[in-house]
Amino acid sequence: MGHDIVFLVTGGTAHIGSIATAYVGGDGGVYTDVLTLPGHREGELAVDLAKMAAHSLGRTVAVLVGIHLEQPSRQDIEDIVAEAKRKMKDRLEQI
Repeated sequence: MGHDIVFLVTGGTAHIGSIATAYVGGDGGVYTDVLTLPGHREGELAVDLAKMAAHSLGRTVAVLVGIHLEQPSRQDIEDIVAEAKRKMKDRLEQI
């Protein structure tokens, strides 16, 4: 991908539910675009992770997210989001 980076985030039954791209514009702002497949709810997480990565690395990134759990509770979802963000932060510190 040259200077750009692609991140894959999966859990439960892996699949592609949402794809977000992010880049740092000439004004220093981080800009995103997202595509979420019908029936999927990973879009917000994909955007958050893409923004984190683009801001941290100063590069264009794509984040593909597909997390599927049967009947997750609200707490399950909050835990998954927190863990995904923690792991992204850890990974960004290694790059």
